Amino acid sequence: MGIIISVMGIDGCGKSTLSIPLAENISSYEKSTINTWATLKPVLLKPVILLTKFLFVRKHNKFDDYDKHIKAKNAGVNKLKFTHKIYFMVMLIDYIPQAFFKVTLPKMLGKYVICDRYYHDLIIDYAITISLDSKKISPYIKIAEFFVPKPDLQYYLHVESETSLSRKDDIPSIAYLEQRKSYYDYLAEKLDIKKLSGEDTADINCQHIINDLKKRNLL
Repeated sequence: MGIIISVMGIDGCGKSTLSIPLAENISSYEKSTINTWATLKPVLLKPVILLTKFLFVRKHNKFDDYDKHIKAKNAGVNKLKFTHKIYFMVMLIDYIPQAFFKVTLPKMLGKYVICDRYYHDLIIDYAITISLDSKKISPYIKIAEFFVPKPDLQYYLHVESETSLSRKDDIPSIAYLEQRKSYYDYLAEKLDIKKLSGEDTADINCQHIINDLKKRNLL
């Protein structure tokens, strides 16, 4: 049986940059590894997403004015509160098969699965989409864990929003990052997820994870 290593955090925190040397390092111990982007790629949910964008935010591009975009989005989703649970169920139905092939099956085959995002990131995205308070997301995490395996090791790659913004050119605004960061900060504290500094190099953070694997006799 393999293991799951999950790394979560806001855009630009360094998840993808960390996963490459981590996989190489674990492989050097003669372990079969796989890197996977393990959040949702919408299929069933895609038409719903396109429709809601058309209805509520087509006149408010988030790269032009993020504040107006988020206000228009929130006003729209608040009108559709009765659909939020349906949206969640469809999202899970969409996600579970993807998670099985990306994460569950490789673990069953004995691989060390490194998840660049996982179901925690998906639930945070869902909470932001429906304007759900960060303190109310725990039940949704538990529901997801009924269908997909928990990570054996989990990390929150913590970084300042200004650093993330300087690393990527496809982030609409610092407000976009701050909103997401507040959810990640809360979830990391609530679930006691180990923090790594996204300000450090990937090699430093990689070594932290390797040390944790050795402490648990997983390497």
